[in-house]
This record gives sequence, C-alpha cells and structure tokens, in this order.
Amino acid sequence: MKTCVTIARSLRIAFLVLGVGLVGTAIGQPVQRVLLLAQKERPALLESLKELTAFESGSRDLDELDRLANWLAARFRALGASVDLIEATEADTYRLSDTPERLGRMVRATFSGVGKKKILLLAHMDTVYAKGMHKSQPFRVDGNRAYGLAIADDRHGIAVILHALGMLRELGFNDFGTITVLINADEEISSPGSRNQIGRLGAEHDVVLSFEGGGNPQED
Repeated sequence: MKTCVTIARSLRIAFLVLGVGLVGTAIGQPVQRVLLLAQKERPALLESLKELTAFESGSRDLDELDRLANWLAARFRALGASVDLIEATEADTYRLSDTPERLGRMVRATFSGVGKKKILLLAHMDTVYAKGMHKSQPFRVDGNRAYGLAIADDRHGIAVILHALGMLRELGFNDFGTITVLINADEEISSPGSRNQIGRLGAEHDVVLSFEGGGNPQED
C-alpha cells in the first residue's frame, strides 16, 4: 500500500512512454523538445494526481468505480480517443473465493495513428483503502514527493498515461498504428473480470507497458 511517489520519477516515466512512441525519431532537437515538454507538464500532472487520489474507489465500491470510470472516459475523449466502458461478462470472469458478484467496468481508450506498431498501456483504478481515509490522508506535495492514498498504486500510473498521451498530442506525433489504454477496476482482487481481456489485448499488440506501482519512494 504505497502512499508516496517521486515527482521526478513520474516525469521520467512519462518521458520513456513518449520514447516508445518516438522510436525512429532523429536524436537531438526533437528529444530535447520532449524533455522540456515533460518538465512543463509537472503542474498539470500534480493536479491530475490530486483529483485521482480524491476518488475512494475500493474494488467493491461500484458507485465510486463508476464515477472514476466516467471521469477517465471524459479525459481520454478530450485527448481524441475512442472510448469504451466494458462490463466483465460472467463467461469471461475467473471467479475466486473472494470475487464479488459484480465487478467495476474497465475503461478502454483507443488512439489511432498513421504508422504500424500497436502499443498497449495498462493501469488499474481500484484501491485497497477503506472509504473515508482520504479525509485523514489528503493529497499533499512535500518537495519532490507527492503523497496521497493509492498514489503509487496506481494513481500515478493513470496520471502518467494521461499526460504522456497529452504530450504526444501536443507534439503532433501520430506515427503509430494504435495506442490502446486499458484501465481495469479489479486488480486488487486478482483481476478476475479483466485478466482475459488483458491477455487478449496483450497478444494483439507489439508492445505492452504496465504502469503498476511507483518503485522505491526513497529514490531522488
């Protein structure tokens, strides 16, 4: 249960995501432009983290998961994606002893480019915290670290995806075939309703990047 991320590390990850999309771009000025853009994105990234940590979306809280799914769908549509909210079907659900009767919806956002490579970005929106804990542990920034419930597992993963894609949009870069984002709502309970969806999508893409976890908070 991680409640801290290093801001500089999040920006580096966003830079690396852009690097996957920018493979083949000439070394030099374009890369420097990406770095400067990532640094400029810091205030917006922090604002997204603040908003995301305010959602108390436990794996079994369908109302809050639904609210967050709609928030994510709106953010991805604003970036130009085609968005689907996917219900886990019973036939596709791998039921375990603690699997609830109903599961939260997955958010799938698809960005279409003019190239060939297919890239899949994965994150999850559910958390392990009891409802109400946000009041005692609200979002805050202390130096180069940001704190908040579930911020590194996996709010920062979602924020990095959103802002890396926003930077690609600002750069006007679309030399990829497809970038697909899948954010599931049941990772903390072993992904019973999304594991098959993730497996299928993974097999369909050339590159898969998972944004689970924030690494060692003592870094930087």
